[in-house]
Parts: sequence; C-alpha cells; structure tokens
Amino acid sequence: MSIAALLEERARQHGSRTFLICEDIEYSFETMHEYSTRVAVNLAAHGVQQGDKVVLLMGNCLEYLYVFLGAGRIGAVIVPVNPTLKADEIAHIVNNSEAETLITAPELASLIPQLRAVLPNVKRYFVAGEATEDAESFSTLMTPVAEAPPMAAAPGDTAALIYTSGTTGMPKGVMLTHRNYLANALMLVKSQTVVEHDRFFCVLPLFHVNAQVVTILTPLMGGASVVLMKKFNPFAILPMIQKHRPTIMSAVPTIYNVMCRLAKAQDQEYDLSSIRSFATGAAPMPEETYNEALRTLKRPIIGGYGLTEATCASAAADSRDPIKWNSVGSPLPYTIIRIAGEDGKDVPFGDVGEILIAGPTVMKGYYKNPAATAEVLRDGWLYTGDLGQFDEDGYLYIVGRVKDMIIRGGQNIYPQQIEDVISRLPGVEECCVVGVEEARWGQEVLAVVKCTENINLAESDVIQHCRRYLANYKCPAFVRFVDELPKTPTGKIKKTQVAASFADIAKSG
Repeated sequence: MSIAALLEERARQHGSRTFLICEDIEYSFETMHEYSTRVAVNLAAHGVQQGDKVVLLMGNCLEYLYVFLGAGRIGAVIVPVNPTLKADEIAHIVNNSEAETLITAPELASLIPQLRAVLPNVKRYFVAGEATEDAESFSTLMTPVAEAPPMAAAPGDTAALIYTSGTTGMPKGVMLTHRNYLANALMLVKSQTVVEHDRFFCVLPLFHVNAQVVTILTPLMGGASVVLMKKFNPFAILPMIQKHRPTIMSAVPTIYNVMCRLAKAQDQEYDLSSIRSFATGAAPMPEETYNEALRTLKRPIIGGYGLTEATCASAAADSRDPIKWNSVGSPLPYTIIRIAGEDGKDVPFGDVGEILIAGPTVMKGYYKNPAATAEVLRDGWLYTGDLGQFDEDGYLYIVGRVKDMIIRGGQNIYPQQIEDVISRLPGVEECCVVGVEEARWGQEVLAVVKCTENINLAESDVIQHCRRYLANYKCPAFVRFVDELPKTPTGKIKKTQVAASFADIAKSG
C-alpha cells in the first residue's frame, strides 16, 4: 500500500468525518483525498512522471499535505526542504535530488529568480498563492479532474528523499519508501493504542519526519484527526489545546520549556485535560525541564527515539507503563534494537554500545551514495552512530552520539558544514565546531578558531560570515579564538578536548 492508497481507503471508510483542522476550518477524509488526487493528477498533466522528484520548499500548509498525501498516486517522490535554508543549501539538495519540479510558499516566491540561476534541472515552479513571472499558481493543480488513474506507487517504491547529514557534513538524501512510512505509522498506532476519537496536534514542521509520521500518518492510519498549526506560534499552543481538545501532541524539549514559561507568565489557566500524553523526542529532555513540564502541564510526558534513516520512531514510552524520565521507552512493535560493542556483539544489560536497528522502517539507502549506504547498512542492520543502553526492564536510554552532531532545539546541526563555511573566511587558518550544553536550546553552537598569523578577527566577523551562507539556527552562538587547537598524532583535531575546555561557556556568556 502507498500513502495515497491509505488516504483513499480511509476516505472510503470515514467519508465526511473530519480528518484535519487548519485555521479553524475542518477538512474531511473525503475532501483531503479529493484535493490530494487533483494535485497529483494535475502534476502528471504538467509532465511529472513516476519516479520524478518534487521539491516542497514550504512550511506547514494545506498545499504541502496535498502533495505529500497524493504523490503516490502518480509515483512521484517528494523532497521536503527546510524553507529557512539559504540559497546555496537549497541548491545542493535540489540538484542532488535531480528534481525537476519545485513548489514553494508565497513568502519565498521572490527567491525563485535567484534559484533559477543555480537549479538548471528544475523545469516547473509553482507557488502557493498568486502566480508570479517565475512560477505558476498552485491553484492550477487544484483543478477538478475527470477520473483518478490507478495507484502508480508500490509499497517498496521511494516515497520521499529526506536530506540529512553524515560525517562529511554534506546533506545526503535518505530514501524512505511507502512501506517505511506506513509501517512506522502502524507501529505507533499499536504502541500508543490510537483510536478514532484521538486527535493529534501538529506543531512541528512538516519538512521533518516527526511531523510527517507521528502527527499526520499515524492519525491517518488510526482513523483519527489532526489539528495543524500553520505558522509556529508558541503563544497559540495552549489556547489551541483548550479550543480543539487534542489528545496527543509531539514536540521537542525546547517547545515544552517555552510552554511552561508561558503558562506561568499568563494569568489564565488553560484546560489541557484532553491531552493523554505529551511526546518528546529529537533531543534529550533535561531533568529540570521534564519535572517543570510535569508540574505545569499536569499530563504525562513520554520520550521517544528515532532517526531519519529508520523513518522516524524506533522506540517510544507508553504512558500506561511506569515512566522513567530519562528513558525513550522500549522498541516499537516489529522493530528490533540491539546494543553492540565495538566487536559487533551484543553487550550485557546496562552496558553502553552502538544502537543497531532492524525492521520495516529501515531506509532503502542514501540516494546516489552507495558508499555511505554500505557504511551504515550492514548484514541487515542499521548502524545508527548513536550510543545507548538497555536496563533490565527493557527500557532504552540514549547515552551519547558517536557522531559529532549538535542538537539545538530539536534541529540537527552538523559541525563539518559550519567548519567548511568558516574556513572560507579570510584570516581563518583552522577551526573546530562543537556543541556546548545550554539551558534553553539543549545545545548551542561554539566555533573555536585559530587565525592566520598577524590577523585579528572579532566574534561578530565569524557570526556574520556564517549568516550569509547558513540558516540562522546553524550559526555559532559563541566564537572563541585560540593560538593552537589540540590534535592527535595524525593531525586530527581533538573535538572532545575542545568541547571540554569550553563546556561552561553558555553559563559564563
């Protein structure tokens, strides 16, 4: 079954019952199916063929969902792109994916002329809203169609390319199939006992697999409904919960931290009793934040663990079980998780090792990158690069990361990409980027720079340079200058030592 086929089946089953609420307007299963089918068929009429890539450069909106839910009808592959990325970053993803179609939001339409110059393969541009000189209006894709063609996508066909980064820091396209997506949604339906009267609250961006799987496909699989927040507004979260009565919300620790601060700062006490659990993932939740969320929100907080290479979620806690605040729960149904030592053998309970995953959610591979695929997919197992341990009750704990990835407010940041940008700044001889613990975001980005002899740079010089080439959330919050960077005998920078030297920088400012 494909994503589009699941929507078609649910439309037959539930018809006019509400599936989605967006800006106080309700959309039924039937309506979502009809509009998604229109968009898919009209994309095909514009020349999009089976296997073609369609870039979604936009935030949370109905147009995004129509493409995401309908693309399988014609066998097209979606390529979600974070709309806060800069032109160079967008260009790498779009060109690597070989996409020929790009759909964007009205506020990004002015970027299209700049993108045209660096996206030679893209033939079709659509904008959600009025047409421009450079793009057709998305409304042309909403034209009613006489009939829907048979489903083109098979379960094992690629549904999406989700760009993430590895040790090189350059984004790689994770090939996720329709089977990957729907298996993960079914796992969560079973694990969280999702029923038709459940309502999910989607506050995370749809370009991220968490929103796609946890708060769109899981309720679709379970015949439940969704409240979609279009533009993230922390002040609207509590009022929307009170108004729309969702039962499940998934977010990152940073959002729960903000919710708690706002709840205490406002005079009004909001009714959150409809929520049966708040789910948290993407980054570790500090104990202080967890306890404050329990006190303020007065609902269970459950952790989960996953990575894009295994679609989204591989482990999750169950609010009906005893909750251990620093655990991500147990493996989801149909998922096998091992903790392996350096020799590849399983370690005893309580010992730390690399997390290995097997099951129907493991990706097909990295797009056009067989070498990187072979590094992480070995003997039927996904080598995650994450360190973890099981306790004797079968609860999984995330201990650290083999990779150097920084997680800031749930966003993955890859130091190599930032180092490459900083190295292009005149006067920089070498640099090292690490994550430092910070109360608000979990981690912040620190750049440690060695300047060329007789050259003096300021912290602002480095930060402003980064802002020209990188999304704001990737730019260093702190820059420090050193005479020498510690290195191994082979010349590699000792990142662990650098991070330890500046561990308290966020506290001292």
